[in-house]
Amino acid sequence: MPKFESNAVVDSFQAFLVEGAKFTAKEEYPIIREDMVPAEPPKKVLPFSKAITFHGDLSNCVVDFYSPDGSFERVRKNPKRYLGFLHRCQGIIGPDFSIHSDMPLIMQKSQMNDNLSLSFYYANNGIPLYPNCRGGSDCLNEEFLEALPRNSYLALGVHGFVHRKDQKHEWRDWISAVIDTLNPKGFIVVGHLPKDVVEDFEDKVEFHIYDAYIETRWKEVKNDVD
Repeated sequence: MPKFESNAVVDSFQAFLVEGAKFTAKEEYPIIREDMVPAEPPKKVLPFSKAITFHGDLSNCVVDFYSPDGSFERVRKNPKRYLGFLHRCQGIIGPDFSIHSDMPLIMQKSQMNDNLSLSFYYANNGIPLYPNCRGGSDCLNEEFLEALPRNSYLALGVHGFVHRKDQKHEWRDWISAVIDTLNPKGFIVVGHLPKDVVEDFEDKVEFHIYDAYIETRWKEVKNDVD
C-alpha cells in the first residue's frame, strides 16, 4: 500500500484570519488598527443577506451584518470565499454574531473573538472596515475595547435593542464608556437610536444614523399604500 507523507498543517482553527495581527494581553483578541477604518462615513448601508443577492453596483454601499446570525453564518464557515464579493462594496461594518449578557462568559468571548477576527481579516485584505462596537457583560468590555481603534468611526447596530427603559439606559452607559475609552470620531448607527440618547452625546461625537433595512422596506410599503 502506498504511503503519503505531508508536512502540511490543516488550519482547522482559521489562524489565517489573524495573520499579522497584534493582540490584547489576556484574551488575545486581534487588535483593529486605526488605518483600517475609512476617514468618511458610509454613503449607504445594506445587510449582507440582501447585498449578496444584488447583481448591480455596490461600490457606494457598506455591507452590515445586523441580522440573524444564520443569514451570514456562511461567512464564518468560509471567509475566503467572500473576499471578492466584499471588494465590490464600499466597505463593511464588522460582523455581528450575537452576544448577550445572559450567555455563559466563554460563549460571549468566543463570539467577540469571531467578530474581531473576521473584521481584522477582511480589513487586512484591503476592505475598508467600520468596527462593530458590540460588547457583552460588563466584566468583558474593558479588554474588548482594547481591540478597537481610537479616534475612528465605530458602528452600532441598535435595531430592536432600544425598546425598553432599561435597554435605553444600557445603551447610554455603553456609548458613554466607548467615548471615554476610545474618543471615537463618530458613530455609524444602524437602526433607531432615541433622540434623547443622541442629544446626551452629540456635543462630544458625531452620529451618522441609517435606517435598518427592515425600516427602509416598511417605509417603502407604507408610501406605496398611501
